[in-house]
Amino acid sequence: MAEFVVSHQLVSLDIDFERQVIRGVTELSIESKVDELGKVRLHCERPGKVWVEGVETTFKQRRPETRQHVVNKLLGSSEESDLEINVYGHMRVQKTLKVRVEFYIVRPSAGLVFGRDGWTVYTAARQHPSSARQWMPCADTMEGRSTWDMFISVPACTGAMEPMTVVASGELSSLVADPRDPRRRVYRYVVSTQTAAWALGFAAGPFVSACALDGRGLEASGGGHNARLRQATVEAVGGVFAFAARGYDVRETCGFLPEALAFYSQEFGAYPYASYKVVFVEGLGGVVTCASLTLVDAGLVHAAGEIEAAYEARRVLGHAAAQQWFGTHVTAETWADQWLVVGLAGHMAGQFVRHNLGTNEQRYRLRRDMVRLSHADVNQKPLSYPGQGPWTAAEAEFGQLKAPIVLYMLDRRMLRGGVALGLARVVPKVLVAAMGGDLGPANAVGTAWFLRTCRRVSGVDIADFATQWVYGAGCPVFHVGYAFNRKKLAVEITLHQECTNTHATAPWARPQLFAGPMTARIREADGTPYEHVLDIRREPTARFEVQFNTKYKRIRRSTRRFHMRQMAAAAEELNINAEVLGLDDADDSNIALFGAENAREKHDWRVVEWGEADEHSLASATFEWIRMDSDLDWACVMHFEQPDFMWAAQLQKDRDVVAQLDAVDALQHLPSAAASTTLMRTVMDARVFYRVRADAALALARLATPQLSWVGLHHLVKIYKRRFCLPPASGGSGDDEALNAPRLPRPNNFANISEYFTQLAVIAALSNIRDRYGEAPPPARRLLLQALRFNDNSENVFSDCRYTAALVRALANCVISSCRFAQRFSLGAPEDSVLLEIERVRKLDLLVPSFQNVVTCACLDALVRLAVVQHTQPLLNTAMLCAMADASACVPVRERAICGLLLHWGLRDKRAAHFFVALASDTESPVVARTTARFVMLAVMLRAMSFGQQHSSLLFQEQQQQGSDLREHIDTDARLVGGLEALIDDAWGDSPQLRLLLASAAYDAALDPDAHRLLALLHALVYQVKDSTIPPQPVASRKKLKIKVGSRKARRASGSRKGSRVRSSMSSDSEDTPLAAAASAALNEDEFVDIGDSYGLPPIAGTRPPPIATSDRHMDSPAYEPPARPEPLEPQRDGQQTPSVKVKLKLKLGKTASPIRVASPPYSSTLPKISSPLAASPDRNRSPSPAVKPEPALAPAASSRAPTEASEATASGISGDERKFLFRLLRKLGRHPSAFPFLGPVDVIRDGCPTYYEVIKHPMDLATIKMKLEQKKYPALSDFVSDIRLMFSNCYLFNPPSTPVYNMGKEVEAAFDAEWEKLKHYQEKPKADPAKKRPGKANDASAKRSKPSKKKHRVQDTLDDPEAIIALLDQTQPQKPQEVPGDWHSMCRRVLLRLQAQPTAMEFLMPVDPIKQGVPTYPDIVKHPMDLGTMRKKLDRHQYHNEQEFYDDVKLVFSNCFLFNPPDSMVYKHACALQDFFHVVWKQLARGGDADSSLPPDLLMNEAALNRAKSIINKLKLDEFLWPFIHPVDPVALDIPVYFDIVKNPMDFSTILKKLGKKTYKYVAEFVADIQLIIDDCFLFNLPDTPVHECGKKLHQASFNLLQPDHWDRWLAHP
Repeated sequence: MAEFVVSHQLVSLDIDFERQVIRGVTELSIESKVDELGKVRLHCERPGKVWVEGVETTFKQRRPETRQHVVNKLLGSSEESDLEINVYGHMRVQKTLKVRVEFYIVRPSAGLVFGRDGWTVYTAARQHPSSARQWMPCADTMEGRSTWDMFISVPACTGAMEPMTVVASGELSSLVADPRDPRRRVYRYVVSTQTAAWALGFAAGPFVSACALDGRGLEASGGGHNARLRQATVEAVGGVFAFAARGYDVRETCGFLPEALAFYSQEFGAYPYASYKVVFVEGLGGVVTCASLTLVDAGLVHAAGEIEAAYEARRVLGHAAAQQWFGTHVTAETWADQWLVVGLAGHMAGQFVRHNLGTNEQRYRLRRDMVRLSHADVNQKPLSYPGQGPWTAAEAEFGQLKAPIVLYMLDRRMLRGGVALGLARVVPKVLVAAMGGDLGPANAVGTAWFLRTCRRVSGVDIADFATQWVYGAGCPVFHVGYAFNRKKLAVEITLHQECTNTHATAPWARPQLFAGPMTARIREADGTPYEHVLDIRREPTARFEVQFNTKYKRIRRSTRRFHMRQMAAAAEELNINAEVLGLDDADDSNIALFGAENAREKHDWRVVEWGEADEHSLASATFEWIRMDSDLDWACVMHFEQPDFMWAAQLQKDRDVVAQLDAVDALQHLPSAAASTTLMRTVMDARVFYRVRADAALALARLATPQLSWVGLHHLVKIYKRRFCLPPASGGSGDDEALNAPRLPRPNNFANISEYFTQLAVIAALSNIRDRYGEAPPPARRLLLQALRFNDNSENVFSDCRYTAALVRALANCVISSCRFAQRFSLGAPEDSVLLEIERVRKLDLLVPSFQNVVTCACLDALVRLAVVQHTQPLLNTAMLCAMADASACVPVRERAICGLLLHWGLRDKRAAHFFVALASDTESPVVARTTARFVMLAVMLRAMSFGQQHSSLLFQEQQQQGSDLREHIDTDARLVGGLEALIDDAWGDSPQLRLLLASAAYDAALDPDAHRLLALLHALVYQVKDSTIPPQPVASRKKLKIKVGSRKARRASGSRKGSRVRSSMSSDSEDTPLAAAASAALNEDEFVDIGDSYGLPPIAGTRPPPIATSDRHMDSPAYEPPARPEPLEPQRDGQQTPSVKVKLKLKLGKTASPIRVASPPYSSTLPKISSPLAASPDRNRSPSPAVKPEPALAPAASSRAPTEASEATASGISGDERKFLFRLLRKLGRHPSAFPFLGPVDVIRDGCPTYYEVIKHPMDLATIKMKLEQKKYPALSDFVSDIRLMFSNCYLFNPPSTPVYNMGKEVEAAFDAEWEKLKHYQEKPKADPAKKRPGKANDASAKRSKPSKKKHRVQDTLDDPEAIIALLDQTQPQKPQEVPGDWHSMCRRVLLRLQAQPTAMEFLMPVDPIKQGVPTYPDIVKHPMDLGTMRKKLDRHQYHNEQEFYDDVKLVFSNCFLFNPPDSMVYKHACALQDFFHVVWKQLARGGDADSSLPPDLLMNEAALNRAKSIINKLKLDEFLWPFIHPVDPVALDIPVYFDIVKNPMDFSTILKKLGKKTYKYVAEFVADIQLIIDDCFLFNLPDTPVHECGKKLHQASFNLLQPDHWDRWLAHP
């Protein structure tokens, strides 16, 4: 049980894009669950300082102890805490604690990713713990949840002056300028829902293309249903927003998301968050799901004319939206339950596919996924098993495929107990349980609880189902046969069952037999389908007897009348389908009878009906067809055989898409001319589902064989010419022309999606046909070449880039297998110039780029494939491929170019191998790294298998003696090992640089998981190491160093004090060997790795050399001192001093000795750059830094390193004042913005610099200096300065000039020099004589010191002071609006505005003009005139002294009217109505019936109220009825010249926003009054029942609803 829980966490991040540094601080509100909390264990990578309840405390950071711990940490399977914080004193027994941690991140290796553009950063979160700890201290566990408050500070704009935007989980609470730097902005996001740390994420970058999606842009197909969905979206979700960089239009891609969220909310449960945001990031390479936020690769964005991309975007984004329910809100209880969360999200996405794209699309995809699963579930692990850990990439891919299918089958089982008893009732119950807290504080669902819920809801026993499909592995394989028993009038079905794991070799893949119900549907002679449920048991063979319902009679299929009746019935079935789909195409009404009534047409199209060749088989049939598993209840391999004419009847008459798909799959394996005719008619009929038509076209290519006289080719060519080509110039349909006759393609028109996909399928089918020589037939090749050459998309509203790419791939596929390609399709061929045509298309795509360069990608694919089969001419241009493989190119283009270079160069050359491995280790482009790693792995395996020889080791000989079953597998392994040995010996064996690069990639946590796994396997295979995460041992150098220590007595004294070094005898390949012991040999010897010569290839950024594991005793301790620098001896207790030790250094070199210099070891200049600024590679060719002078000794003495100013310090010791100054100096240096690389000892694992302690023999840092100063180990100032200078000289020695750490060292050294000048000035200042002090001065001084200081604390300019940060956050955190006594002046102004906006106030707005208005006696009767305009002037001039005077003037206006006007006049009635309204408003705003009532308190418009007001205005602007009130009214443009004569106080929302921006409002009531003024002006000018008046009513109601939660509605009239 956890000792504490985190109830709330505040995180502040300051992002430096230039140096890729993130500094921050976090504050955790912890609630203790034990009586005494001694330690707080968190996950944190790089902590700085820690405070508990405002008191700085100590902490311990854990390091991995064994290699397996390192691997588990990299893979995310370890949940052990990294940071242990000590809690002291009375704080141990407190139930609530505030823990504050200061941290920093330098070029993060995982969790956070900086984009290549330098101005983008995003979280690479996973749906399990391991990623959040990489960028903030937290409790990164599966069960930990809390609310969050995130402050993220970024620059206001990029270097190109593009505004920066931060999008994060939660709700945007505020956006303010950074008070420390006006050039930066601080975004505050609040997550009010309990959320796990690993579910948080953010993205910061120049996302200038942003839009708010509300569903209004969707077409209202379906009438009111979609309208209700859009309304439900507005009510359920606070907003749906999409963000992308400049140049991306995301509306077309994300326009369906409101509908998806509305569908999920209505069908399953309410959306768990306040808003939903989608951010498209370049180079992401996938989807990252966070709480209320989804990060998607920018390659998914498509334009309005893209067809295939729209399908893919809906699939990906629909599934990502479903993961907001199951994945971030509801999580898995244990690792063994992760399948359930993945499956539920997939199940929801599948239901949305059915809703959005139709049932046919959903069933087609489900069937194809079941086929994939049944073939992939071999040697796979179960979905859930004890001791399960996080899924690997391959396991996750398989789990995402199998889990939704298993839940679908479970839903089908449950529905057998009742129509409304499926998962449609279980999933809402899960979400309701999550809302009610029944799933625990972590909102975690378990497999056992879920299955019990399904059992209670449906009443169906699903224990066997869970055992087979959840806890078991494999899929069933059924072999079904049948026979008709005429005596019993029954169909006898025999079913033999196997498992896909029958021949599996994995220990967990145990074969099993499955049980459950299966539906068999028999379409009998009368045309009625009868369903029969077969109870499948766990038996290898089972027999079932199905009763026949129709009186037995043979179906006479050989007559012409029967054929006509069958085709008419099929046409009727298709017409019914067309009516359901809303199709009306007269040209397709007789496709089912195509070629049956017209003899000419039958001859030209080579139509063959069923029974023409075999009448006997047709006459013996007793029913039309049988379908096994018609309800799609089983994910299985079904081997079922029935005659081909039954499959044809099923294809023509069955409406189910799955039945048609099964029939197409069966007919392509039953070749006949009649089957080709049936498939041809299916392709021609537009009423058939488009995916079935496409599959039928591909099946026709299987029937294009010489045995059938190429009937499949004939039908495909005829289909293409009839549907997609222009009529011949001679007129007519062209059906009678030869296949080789040329035809021009029609201009593109992709308005009919079904025809478009059918056209693509026909093109692909034509390219798949081969003759007996393995070549494509000339008609197919000529048609494809003409289609590409004369492609015309000028009048098409859709993009043809995918179509052009399909033509290029099809054309290359036509000639890919030709053995005479070099002769017949070379560059010089005038007619069949395939390569010239492909090159023309590629150059055209360079001029006018296609979407994601898909045409260029297709051309590169074609060239690479053609280069494989063509050896006489070089088809690959190396310069072109190198340019396309550059980092600035599009990711898909880079992948193809790298593949081409790999085929062209191979891996035999060391330079090429280094180049490809470096690309596979690129952390800045995970997609390219993953693809390159896969290419390299395949190339190595292919080369090893091609050139490997039999291995003659005893191991393989012993294995071969065990039996003949393993002989083939053993031979393959032997060839693989032999090939790898040859590869190492011939190519890679003498390349330490390549070996180092492979080892670094295997250890790099920032690398893509798939690339990391592949490179680790490659490193283990090539170099035969057991643990690929451990780097190779360094090569021994010829240099030898001997140290001779003085006398034996001195050596014994030194040995007793220091101890001796003992070389460990442990094996370096043991998994449990401590890291310190494994690396002790490398750390204790002065040896360097000789990388070798320069290879001429540029270093690849983002690669790291393997970090050498070190011991905490040697490196991690701040008090570590190398033995080469003996520390000064301290006096013993007895007053005697240990005799000094004399040290002689003797350096022996080889014969070619060179002068000794303090320089870096002989590394090659081509060593890959280190991604961490703490571990930049040294360069042997550069001269030493000016700050470090070459010395002849490896360990220079302190006097030789001390600067001139240090010699001026006193040598007798450091005084108390000087010690205080030194401590203050260290604090200032530690708070310097560039000091974080020097705060603690260098960690070779954390900082990724394995060679650091080989180069730097005397490390030093500020923490070590501070500890030595506290322990009084500095006898003089010169020693202190020596260590400071040593720290800087180490920095300049290891880091080349112009690197980030080198520049930081210069900045900190400059700050040190400035502070040291103060100490020199202090030492040179003459000290005052105490004897000369006057007696009274001491008392005065002590009295002054006793007074409290009035100096204000200044906020620091950096994030290095956690107290300043928290104080700043407390200052900037918006407080609740503060109530203050009511302001009568503001209240009177609001009342007057309400009066002036009333229609009945027209007569009282201005003073009465007796002459103009025709009332000459008015001045004689009314002695004290008053009007609302005069009151406005008096109010503005502050002529009222209190609200009573204002109240009296209003009464005076009404009394004057009543005095002059008779009671039955219109003016009198208006005055009565206005007076009644005045009393209502006065009572509302003053809470009293008269002026003597006390005024209600007002709310100050502080920061929180200001943000809330802006939020209200922004929400109102999203409504469609706000269009008349957004901008000021223009009487000229709107043709309403009398507007300002009627409306005296105009107001609009843009003016309100400006006043909010300028902070004009002092009180909240003034803001509400302006909204009320807009409403009153609308009602004043616009008559009822007009559109603007109706908009005003909706605005009134919406404003009231938004103001009501904060009780601001008291200043707004009730609608």
